[in-house]
Amino acid sequence: MNSAGTPTAREYGHEPFSSPPLPAWLARNFEVGFNEDDVAALIGSIESSQIPACPVAYLPAEILLHILEYVPVDYVLDWRLICRGFRDAIDGRISFYHLQRTQLVGYVGPRFMWPLQNLSDELYDRMQFLYADFHHVEDVVANERGRWNCAAEERRSVGGPLWSKKHAVFDIDYSNFGAKPKTDNAGQVFDSTIDYAETIWQHATRRLELSSVEEGHGSLKWCIKIDHAVQDLDVPLETSRIGFDVAVNLDKGIVKVAWKDMLFQFFKTESALRRLTAKKKESNFTFSAEEDCLREIRRQRLQAELDPDTKADRHLKWALRLLPPLFGKPKQDLSPLELTESIAVNALMFLRRKASMTPKYIAHLHQLKADFHRMYEEMKQLEEEFSTFRAHLSPWLAQTATTRTQPEENVPYNPIVWSDSLRETIEDRVSKWRSQKKVMDQMRAILASSNQALALPEDSFDDLESDI
Repeated sequence: MNSAGTPTAREYGHEPFSSPPLPAWLARNFEVGFNEDDVAALIGSIESSQIPACPVAYLPAEILLHILEYVPVDYVLDWRLICRGFRDAIDGRISFYHLQRTQLVGYVGPRFMWPLQNLSDELYDRMQFLYADFHHVEDVVANERGRWNCAAEERRSVGGPLWSKKHAVFDIDYSNFGAKPKTDNAGQVFDSTIDYAETIWQHATRRLELSSVEEGHGSLKWCIKIDHAVQDLDVPLETSRIGFDVAVNLDKGIVKVAWKDMLFQFFKTESALRRLTAKKKESNFTFSAEEDCLREIRRQRLQAELDPDTKADRHLKWALRLLPPLFGKPKQDLSPLELTESIAVNALMFLRRKASMTPKYIAHLHQLKADFHRMYEEMKQLEEEFSTFRAHLSPWLAQTATTRTQPEENVPYNPIVWSDSLRETIEDRVSKWRSQKKVMDQMRAILASSNQALALPEDSFDDLESDI
């Protein structure tokens, strides 16, 4: 027993932690600040929670700690309720393990919003989101105005494990964001290849630094992604309503957030979404099963933040009640917040769909899209050659000829948003094109040769000087 009355590691059948070699799971704890008593107390709590009915039901604490790292994010809070050891592990090392896999995503805005409407499909597709990856954790102190910041001179070092630090720092990736200004000797210079680059940057700064006027209650600006799950960073993410510390500086390319509160809210929301999805699986749906449940959870969180004693919040509560009903209920009057909700949910659904796909499958979709465009280009060339051939035979046929290819504008630019039925249709067409590509190439070559021959007049060689 140690001085606190907790059994030591040796009493649980483990060698002292100073004896080499250390197991990998144990070495990680020492690297982040645990000592012998901390690990022994954690293992003791987990071991004491197991009262196996038979030897098969028993698992060592080391194995259980490994299992905790792979628990889906929507079940983390359920495991936290099992015992004190699980609670301490999830509040500490397991949460920090999830933090290292966390990605923050900033939403610049919908396509129709000024000045994003001036971007091409390709530019908007790669500039609508800004991704920020976890970098490190740190502690900060409040300044004289009561606001927290992370200036270097105001950081303080706190002993203990890494997860005892309160704030996490994320680095924003600007590699695809062409509107970020570049600094040279003359000052900031924006990418001249993108129209309204400076205006787009200013718009992104006001929106993502949470300094712009609210577009609507529940607007999506930042969301959090862990594994397959994506949720709002906070709902609503408004300066006067944010439930935890958030600071964004686009010039420096960093986001700083109180990470424990952020993760706990994320786990709570994902658990609620899972339970609601299971409860409503036999219901009718207005949009889809996943989208109806996601909208319902967001509405519940928005309602919970409203103050009934405030006139503006009472008006918002009325507007939320007029949103389109979910789970197959009859349509009602249009709500002023309907567009705001649709924009946010569409972006979240896209990110959740993308997060659920493997990199290999995403690469397959992009290759399918490239083949689809190539197929239509070749079909267009073939029809142009055939139209020219018809024109040589009869002008009347040329006037009545019509194209048989369908416009590609009906197909979304990003293949990730393709529905399953659309993807299957495109895969079927591309498969047929691949099987007949050789025949189409031969037909195009024959028609091109025929058109070249028909373009020459019959007496084109009569005036040539020849000895024959």
